[in-house]
Amino acid sequence: MGVETGIKWTDSTYNSWWGCTKVEGAIACADCYAEGVDKRTGENHWGHGVPRRRLSDHARNEPLRWQRNADKFFEANGRRQRVFTLSMGDLFDKEVSDAWRFDHLEVMERCDKLEWQICTKRLPQVRKMIPAHWDPKYGGKWPAHVGVIITVVTQAEADRDCARLLDIKEDLGIPWVGISYEPAAEFINWIEWVDGSLRNGIALDWIIFGGKSGPKWNSQPFSLEWARSTRDQCAWAGCAFFMKQAAAFRPTDAMIPNDLMIRQWPEGH
Repeated sequence: MGVETGIKWTDSTYNSWWGCTKVEGAIACADCYAEGVDKRTGENHWGHGVPRRRLSDHARNEPLRWQRNADKFFEANGRRQRVFTLSMGDLFDKEVSDAWRFDHLEVMERCDKLEWQICTKRLPQVRKMIPAHWDPKYGGKWPAHVGVIITVVTQAEADRDCARLLDIKEDLGIPWVGISYEPAAEFINWIEWVDGSLRNGIALDWIIFGGKSGPKWNSQPFSLEWARSTRDQCAWAGCAFFMKQAAAFRPTDAMIPNDLMIRQWPEGH
């Protein structure tokens, strides 16, 4: 966690705890980078029934310091600081206490000069775990500075989860939603979910594409043509496309062909 990160599509990462349980059958969870980072500390906070590690008060309050410096960041960059949460867990993990989660959400809510990027593999838990004052059903309002990303790496996952994500976007009034297509495992046809004319203007706002990295980078099929198809579908529909990386042990920007070096964010965010 910190004010700077190597993750290309964000500025900073924020975790108030470490630990998670892999989603059964999820390809993207198979070689979890966060689990590897955790275990290199000599500890383990991964798995059912395994206690998560809550970070210190100082670490949990770091976004409050970013908030105080937000005007300086905006002046220097012409936009708000983007913050990805959680990079070392999942905000909607059932094995994390509601107290921890609400404390985390309260920090996000208070830091309204930051642009928050929630990334989750537990989409069905979103409605159940947000506070009532975020939910229009109870007279609440979803914060305008918070967006939601889900991980989708196969066509089957897209067919199952994209419609759910768009329903949640519409029902909860989420300002933007996106897809982490990483590590891409096969070709995905996105047209049904990037074409807003099919759902009264409700569509995906962002797709991040990336190949697998690390020691097992070549353990599954990969093609840059999947990225090109995604790029073209996004361009046709007006959805932001972000090319994060090719598949490699240590990916670099030099590995990305010129026609794919496109890095966009949701409009206004």
